[in-house]
Amino acid sequence: MEALTAEEPRELGPYRMRARLRETGTARVYLAHGADGRGVSVTAARPDLAALPAFRSRFRAEAQAAERLAGPWVPPVLATGPEEWLPWLATPFTAALTLAEAVALAGPLPERAVRTLGAALAATLERAHAVTGEAFQGLGPDVVLLTADGPLVTAFGVLGGASAASAGEGGRLGVTVGYLTPEQVAGEKPGPAADVFMLGMLLAYAAGGAGPFDSGPADAAAHRIAHSVPDLTPVPAALRPLLGRCLAKAPGARPAPAEVAAELLPGGAAPAPGAGWLPPRVTAAIAERATQAQELPGAVVADRVPEPAAPLPLPAPGLNGHPAATAPPQPAWPSPQPLPVQPERAPDTARPAPKALSRLAADRRGLLTAGLAAVAGLAVGAAGVLAFDGDDGDGKAPAADSKPAARPQPVPGAPPAARWGYAVPGGKLLGTPLVQGAVLVVPGAAPTGVDLRTGKQLWTRPELAGLAQLQPAGPDAAVAFGVGPTDFTWFAVADGAIRQKVAYAQLAPGMGTPQVRAHDGTTVWFTATVGKDTALYAYDIATRATLWRRPLGRGETFEWATAVNGRLIARRPAPSPPKGAKQVLAQFFAVDPKTGKDLWARSYGAVLPTDGAVLSPDGTLLTTAGGGLQAFDLETTKLRWQRGKGAGSYGTPVLSKGVVYAPDTTTKVAAVAAADGRERWVGSTDLAPNAPVGTRTVASASGSTVLALDPFQVTALDAASGERLWKFQDAGSREQSADRGTYRAVAAGADTAVVWHGATLYALPVR
Repeated sequence: MEALTAEEPRELGPYRMRARLRETGTARVYLAHGADGRGVSVTAARPDLAALPAFRSRFRAEAQAAERLAGPWVPPVLATGPEEWLPWLATPFTAALTLAEAVALAGPLPERAVRTLGAALAATLERAHAVTGEAFQGLGPDVVLLTADGPLVTAFGVLGGASAASAGEGGRLGVTVGYLTPEQVAGEKPGPAADVFMLGMLLAYAAGGAGPFDSGPADAAAHRIAHSVPDLTPVPAALRPLLGRCLAKAPGARPAPAEVAAELLPGGAAPAPGAGWLPPRVTAAIAERATQAQELPGAVVADRVPEPAAPLPLPAPGLNGHPAATAPPQPAWPSPQPLPVQPERAPDTARPAPKALSRLAADRRGLLTAGLAAVAGLAVGAAGVLAFDGDDGDGKAPAADSKPAARPQPVPGAPPAARWGYAVPGGKLLGTPLVQGAVLVVPGAAPTGVDLRTGKQLWTRPELAGLAQLQPAGPDAAVAFGVGPTDFTWFAVADGAIRQKVAYAQLAPGMGTPQVRAHDGTTVWFTATVGKDTALYAYDIATRATLWRRPLGRGETFEWATAVNGRLIARRPAPSPPKGAKQVLAQFFAVDPKTGKDLWARSYGAVLPTDGAVLSPDGTLLTTAGGGLQAFDLETTKLRWQRGKGAGSYGTPVLSKGVVYAPDTTTKVAAVAAADGRERWVGSTDLAPNAPVGTRTVASASGSTVLALDPFQVTALDAASGERLWKFQDAGSREQSADRGTYRAVAAGADTAVVWHGATLYALPVR
């Protein structure tokens, strides 16, 4: 952390710069604060690059990628200014050391730390590939941060991961990539598998203090990468087989990121590894960096100040009696100096000491990013340079053939291969798909029928355009029912042929598009507006007849409505709060299926109109009132059981085969017995803690697997034990790569779940 120089910016956007944290090949990273005094990290472009249109285009694209990738190990983007005089991006400040600083300070990381680091980075790569479908190119020892709560990735593409960049003739941008892979040496453009190769090199460096292609002269580095066996001798034996596969020459022989994460930590990387995941000297340095930030003028406040480690031993020399390595300045700008803490003796004297980080000439940049390049002792020439000259930001590289080797079998914990994927025509999904026998009916711009077993399109019907809110049309699985722009429509599931239409104007002149609220057998209940009046209708989709119409009362929307034993149970605000209460409670009421009149109206405990609630077939009302999980007898309003308290503890529960699965608002899913509320297990995803994610749960048809769905992934949990089985992320198409809300799923058949995120559907095998 260094003081600002005279030429450095003092303000960018709403943030005021306080100190320089570190340098990258293309930018400086500052500690700053906004109006609320909370600390932020601001990454600002180098002034000499900011004038290049090609650089700005790439910076804009990588800022967008950062916004889409925010999650467990990627900090959220607070604000960005890609069009300002210095393009910048702001994320929350977290006290940290770069991986390069940590290795220089304390030597190779312990195996536990390497596994945690590797699983987190692999999960980030998996998400990056799912979002973009392309190589991430944002890994390196100077952009991977180690914090008290786990690792963070702070680069989001070739600019962030570059070791150097320069302006060329005609406004061209030359970027020296931080590393080479065998395919790049052959002149190929790197694909997603290149990131796995880089991950292998990074973990070998973290675990052994040296790169796997060190031996030999620097000018032969590219040849060794392409042809030599990596030297993993300094790496713990348990890690060598996996890292060896990551460093395979053929891209197709490398494991997928999900396989790497599952093999490193079968249960997944914990969102917060906790105290002790890093060596004491690194933990102490992180705590001191947090203290330095707190002491800067301007009331900079960190989100979390890590606790300092136990008292440190007296300073000790490096391995073999030599002084321990320290990080040198970067070539372009002065680098932040290491904290004034002497390195300790490495616990495993069998491992070699990390080599000193030394500067390489700008035209002989290293194999990895600036720090690791020198650690590895390698330098490459023009083969590591990408040229950008247009707004599309595509790097130019010659193509070459490759012959991927056979892939190994997936390891336990890796996501299953999708049985098929299906891109919705028109790129927009209009609601939940309908499963009817062996056919999946997909509502879209032109509804389609898909073979549930193969994913092949059976039919498409443009004449059904806009049809949504699909329902089975009674016990006959051959016919389905949907709500179109102007008509109710019945159609054949096998071929999409229209069987019947009923215009809304026939039901009531001027009726707007209905909203189906519940469905039971041949009856659907829907709300619709005629003029200024909105009413609830009961409609028989077998006889195509309106059974009754009921005007909506005050506060009635029927957005929450469930059919139980032929009755419609709905919820509305109670007429007034009970005596002494500050909030209006929810009032649940039953509607007579024959007349539409209210049968009864009741409140349950302190359940509010906004609390999550589900009804079980046996007449149990499950709610999340007060942040806890509660079960009430529907008829008597008696509280059967209660678990937990505190605002926002649980999301909407689901019930499957006598078990309630309730996600909390962060990373946990609880399974409790519906009969008495006894806890069966609490499972977890690997999302960052304390970040609301709106998780939903879906149980497989057999009840053996529970899927937890959030904006980032699908996590499969064993319904019997809560053990995390695997997680899945979709790639979709590049045009649809931005986050598209929470993942959704439906159980489809005995052993299949159809999952979608945006407009691409996948059939995943489940138990």
